[in-house]
Amino acid sequence: MSITERMLGIDSYVSYTNPQDVPQNPPPITGLEVLSQADAIEADVHVIHSHLQDNAKGKTIFVPHGTPEHCFAVAVSQSKTSGYVAGDPLMLSLYRINRCDATVTFWDRHAFLWKSMSPKARIETVPMGVDTNFWKPTPSIGKWSGTPSLFTCENCHQIKWPLDVVLAFPLIMEVMTNAVLHMHYVPLDTHRFWYPLMAANGVMYKSFSSGNYFAPPELRNVFNSVDYYLSLVRYGDFNSVCLEANSCGCKIISYKGNPYAHYWISEGSQIDMALELINIFKGDTKPREVLNAPSLQNMSESMIKIYESL
Repeated sequence: MSITERMLGIDSYVSYTNPQDVPQNPPPITGLEVLSQADAIEADVHVIHSHLQDNAKGKTIFVPHGTPEHCFAVAVSQSKTSGYVAGDPLMLSLYRINRCDATVTFWDRHAFLWKSMSPKARIETVPMGVDTNFWKPTPSIGKWSGTPSLFTCENCHQIKWPLDVVLAFPLIMEVMTNAVLHMHYVPLDTHRFWYPLMAANGVMYKSFSSGNYFAPPELRNVFNSVDYYLSLVRYGDFNSVCLEANSCGCKIISYKGNPYAHYWISEGSQIDMALELINIFKGDTKPREVLNAPSLQNMSESMIKIYESL
């Protein structure tokens, strides 16, 4: 976003508030400008995701980290393992929301929830943009196996992990005998939970699964090489991976509510979920009219309007 803002005439910079986060010998990124902490405190507007220097000047815009429900769930789970004064993402988010000049979210649903907890706060919704010049239909270097081939690679938090599709897949396998599940980005330290489950219900033998993640050119090729992307984020929320798949022309399946998904399925019983997926794969369920993924320029223009209003 910072690069796009600079292209639109804004002096936009990136600064690392924690010295430990500064990458060593990072590869150059064309158009990206990095400021030291000492210089960053003088900015007119600070857009923050979590931290802000105590002596920072100017206005502040907060972008909450995670859905309100996920913040709450993490707060509860950490309270059981981290001892006294464990990190509480929900309270930290509300602290920022109540003190920043504006809060930005990409979901109307989240804006409603944050506003219900901070009724006097200024909360704005902007489009989540992706680089539509990069994420686009391209020739595949080889279709992924399966008829159909199903792909998912979400960050494996409970709010979007692939547990439901793993539990539903045995029923799908009985009907769609050539279907193959491609499930990647499964954290290495959780394989001891996922793989015994998948071996027990047989999904292990009709899937390819790993802890691998993909560089952007590889991921773009995957979106152009599979039949469906499973974007099973709870409550029908969308995210950047879903938008990248959308921009590549990949058919997306999500829970009800995601405006960028071509098919909606029920969130609940894995039996109902499997039957609805089978209907999609057989062609009995017609695709929805979907929105096109917003561009980085769409997002940056919306952010600039907020900067100028402060």
